[in-house]
Amino acid sequence: MIQRVQTVYMLASVIAILTMHFFWLASFAIPEATFELNSLGLVCQTKGFETDRMVWELFIVLLLMVALPLINIFLYKNRKLQLRVLIYTIILNVLYYGLFFWECYRLKGDVAALSQGGVVDVHYNIMMLVMPAVSIFALIMAARGVIFDIALIKSLERLR
Repeated sequence: MIQRVQTVYMLASVIAILTMHFFWLASFAIPEATFELNSLGLVCQTKGFETDRMVWELFIVLLLMVALPLINIFLYKNRKLQLRVLIYTIILNVLYYGLFFWECYRLKGDVAALSQGGVVDVHYNIMMLVMPAVSIFALIMAARGVIFDIALIKSLERLR
C-alpha cells in the first residue's frame, strides 16, 4: 500500500489541495472595503461591512478533492476501481476550475452591488490557481502507476 509510488502521488495531490483550505483564493476590492474568498466563503476584511457568505459549492468540491484520493489509497486490491476513482477525481479537479471562476464572476456582481455599481478590482491568488493543476498532475501520475500495475499483473497471469 505505502510501498507503491501511486500512493505518494495521491498524498501529494491531497497536500496540494489541503493548502487551498488555509489561504485566500481571490480578493475583491471596492473603495469602501476589501473582501476575500477562501474555501469557506466570502469574508469582509473591513469593519463596517458585515458580509459573511458561505460558498457551499466550492467547499464541497474541495472536500471531495481531498477525500477521494485518501479513500483511493486503501483500494489497492481493486485496481480497476482505483483507476476509475482516480479518473473521477481528475474530472472533479477540472470541474473545480470552472466552478471557481463562475463563483468569482457571481461574487464580483454581489460586491459591485454593495458599492452601488462601483468598480471592483479582483485579484486572484496565483498559487491557489496552480494547486489544482499540481493535483491533476499528481493524479495523472498515480493513474499511470495503477495502469502499470494492471499491465504487470496481466503479464504475470499469462506466465502461469
